[in-house]
Amino acid sequence: MLKNSLIFAVAALAIAFSAPSLLPQRATGVSAPAVSGPVAPAPVAPVATTAAAAGDFGYRQASITADAGGQFHTNALIDGQDVSLVVDTGATMVALTADTAERLGVVVDPSTPKLRVNTANGVSFVSPVVLRQVSLGSIYMDDVRAVVMPPGAGTADLLGASFLKRLVSVEQRDGVLVLRQ
Repeated sequence: MLKNSLIFAVAALAIAFSAPSLLPQRATGVSAPAVSGPVAPAPVAPVATTAAAAGDFGYRQASITADAGGQFHTNALIDGQDVSLVVDTGATMVALTADTAERLGVVVDPSTPKLRVNTANGVSFVSPVVLRQVSLGSIYMDDVRAVVMPPGAGTADLLGASFLKRLVSVEQRDGVLVLRQ
């Protein structure tokens, strides 16, 4: 009887520690169906990354402090190049301006149909692309779906749900956005 109880307890612990990897990936507070419109550039706050602590279950973490207006600006590496981004939990996709896409060498396939999106400035037609690598501090992802906005459609690059939803969690508290992978 004691042996069976001990086996059950060990199995329960193993399940408890592996549960986060068994759950579907989701991001708290990320759910709007449209790419947001242009956002005025603002100073970029550094990304604070932390190594996993004992209570973090081995997650990589990045923290971004809000600016005076409550927006989260950060720098990320996209395909190895530095890009200033606004974290936009209401944007369905990572969205790059035409200028940024050109600087990064992101090629839009002219045969791929454009997507119609609703933005803060109305309807726009964007070109879908896949970014080979996106990293934000210690958080790293391959093959991130994104869109390239048409020239003049916006001045800010957006870090949207196509990146954020692949994280274990996105949490905002006390003016800090905490991302975990």
